[in-house]
Amino acid sequence: MSAKRKHDSIASTTQSVFEEDDSKTNFLVMNGEEEGDSSDPDASDIEDDSGSEEEDEGNNSGEGDSLDEDEVEDASEDEDDDEGDDEEASSDEDSFGDDEEEEETNDKKEKMIVSEAKVDRDSGIDDPPQAKVRLKKVKSKVNEKRKQASISGRESSAATSLSSPITATPPGITPAPTTSTQDEYEEDSSDEEDLRNTMGNVPIKWYDEYPHLGYDLDGKQILKPKRGDTLDNFLNRMENPDYNRTVFDKQTGQDVRLSDGDLDIVKRIMSHRVPDGSYDMYAPWIDHFTHEVMDMPLSGRPESKQSFIPSKSEAAWVARRAEQIRRGLIKYTHKKEEKHNFYDLWANTERLRGIHNHMPAPKLKLPGHSQSYNPPPEYLPINKEPYKSLRKVPGYHFYIKERFERCLDLYIAPRKRVMRVKAESKDLIPVLPKPQDLRPFPSMMGHIFKGHRSIIRSISVHPQGKYLASGSDDHTVKIWEISTGRCLRSFDVEAAVKCVAWNPSSKLFLVAVVIENKVIFLNPETYLMDKLVVQQTNAVFREEPDQGDYIQPERVKTAVTWKKPTPDEWAKGYRIVLEHFRMVKQVVWHKQGDYFATLIPEGDHRSVMMHQLSRWRSQVPFNKCKGRVQALNFHPKYPFLYMASQTHIRVYNLQKQRMLKKVRANSRWVSSIAIHPGGEHFLVGGYDRKLNWFEMECTRTPHALRFHKGAIRGVAFHRKYPLFASVSDEGRIIVSHGMVYDDWLKDPFLVPLKELRGHSRFEDLCVLDVTWHPYEPFLFTSGADATIRLWH
Repeated sequence: MSAKRKHDSIASTTQSVFEEDDSKTNFLVMNGEEEGDSSDPDASDIEDDSGSEEEDEGNNSGEGDSLDEDEVEDASEDEDDDEGDDEEASSDEDSFGDDEEEEETNDKKEKMIVSEAKVDRDSGIDDPPQAKVRLKKVKSKVNEKRKQASISGRESSAATSLSSPITATPPGITPAPTTSTQDEYEEDSSDEEDLRNTMGNVPIKWYDEYPHLGYDLDGKQILKPKRGDTLDNFLNRMENPDYNRTVFDKQTGQDVRLSDGDLDIVKRIMSHRVPDGSYDMYAPWIDHFTHEVMDMPLSGRPESKQSFIPSKSEAAWVARRAEQIRRGLIKYTHKKEEKHNFYDLWANTERLRGIHNHMPAPKLKLPGHSQSYNPPPEYLPINKEPYKSLRKVPGYHFYIKERFERCLDLYIAPRKRVMRVKAESKDLIPVLPKPQDLRPFPSMMGHIFKGHRSIIRSISVHPQGKYLASGSDDHTVKIWEISTGRCLRSFDVEAAVKCVAWNPSSKLFLVAVVIENKVIFLNPETYLMDKLVVQQTNAVFREEPDQGDYIQPERVKTAVTWKKPTPDEWAKGYRIVLEHFRMVKQVVWHKQGDYFATLIPEGDHRSVMMHQLSRWRSQVPFNKCKGRVQALNFHPKYPFLYMASQTHIRVYNLQKQRMLKKVRANSRWVSSIAIHPGGEHFLVGGYDRKLNWFEMECTRTPHALRFHKGAIRGVAFHRKYPLFASVSDEGRIIVSHGMVYDDWLKDPFLVPLKELRGHSRFEDLCVLDVTWHPYEPFLFTSGADATIRLWH
């Protein structure tokens, strides 16, 4: 019995490796069919051993101990009454005449009974009827001695004699650990916690209706420790000094005493402070990247969101006042303007004194020697004689012209002196904030991913931000770990990789790879990924879905074919092979991860095709396509598809099957398109070095950003921060700040932040693709120099 008690006490302290909510246990439902609920006891594979346990207990207890609970309680009550009468008689006769040695021996016996009962209770074995009777006696003695201590209170020796049984922990209550309790981690030399409860990745509430709470390493049930009743809980709260720092662990069913460090963390969190007391939130920060001395704030507390939002109450008050003014309920008294009578302008010259900075009309130029009919000889023109008399002077040819110009001077001449505006070229440039005030943004190179042997045309970051997929012209697809820069997996394919894209669903570990006219779906199966997600991905694509009565249209059947991989391809990681009738350029995923679109530039009216991954179905959404399609992208929130041709951007509503808007791209050849996370703005890059920012409500006047001197190869928005980036063949990576406001009347705030360089040119190509980390302000770029660079 001691070995079993030791084994059960150790197993009761284990914890589950996976403890998730019910929402995290739901798997991806394909074809509208739901799997059975594993929580149903009828459908589960776990057998109920309650009957066998009851038989074992009956066999072990023997014939003499097969009493009912009611009979045991009656017997214990009678014995308690007899015991109480004997104790009252003995207390009247010898109130304090007993020796201290006899009291100590009685206390030791009672403590031995309590400790045995506690050990049996912790071991998970039900107490036999005789043990229950003995426990009843101990409780009655404790209560009787309390009553005597409260009534008499005569001497301190009597109080001390009664204190020892009172401090003993009643049965049914788990005591707080003391110095005498054996520490189960005393002989544990491992660094990690020894997990012995192998209950699996299931909620703990599934074991509420069972007598056990899991299984140990040997596959045996771990029985739940018994909990005391309300009386025992009250006694423990009154007498246990560590009751306020003891918590109940649902995973093991035991009480855990919090240390002083744990209590300090809890108190700091409840008071909205930093959990770590040694952490200094206001430590001075040294800026190593600037020479300017910046004044640090006295408090690092960020401004509240309310300070940036206009007050709704003030807006409502202004609206009410305006409505009252329009109705005439509120009238403001204005001073009546004085009516000016007509007066003689030249009669009173004092009225001109009210004009400030008065400027008189320009005066006529005084006549000179040229206007004289008899000037000195030195001022006469050559070969011209002076007139002898005034009557011989002919008429002036420019008289009418000069009089007219004089009238214009009097009419147009300014009557007020205005200060001249002194404008400089630097005043015409808008005032931009400092880049330091717009942090965080990538400003330096953090890591280089090397392993490919040719041009890397496409990269994609996993939605969790842990893995990076890359495709190259060396016929390989590599999976990288972002935190360490290691290459986890490398897949060899038949041709050069044109595009790679991770599935955005968190329930699937899948990456789409475009080579020639095929789209291959790979499951990398790295050891760092959750095994449940990897196994679930393999289970979804192990068998083909049932098509039922669905008949594939003829033009879809001739355009695309769904194929199941061969056993050799399955071993390499292939899960589905989607073969098209022409060369495929791009694949993009919908936000839910079930639908995706493929771009076939030479497919004419079948250039864009929509596919459903769960049902293996495809369709051609357009009957005709105007122009050569260059890029595709889905709206982040609504079922909209952005299709970019060479000179136009078309936005389609896939649910209503109609075109929402047609936008002129302001570029001669579009190369890439990116959608803002808000959905109201999008960015278009072209091979003619133009980068245009469009607003859905005002697409006629885009914001032209002329940053690059070469063909733009890629643009990307950050999902969390107001950042966007663009790359070109000249080797420059431009990181810009793009703040979008809720007020549609306010233009977006666009500021270039940083110019990054690092890739080298190869065959007139340099940087070919760009993407952001989903959570951190990290930027990934791939180039023609067969490297991937991380900028932070």
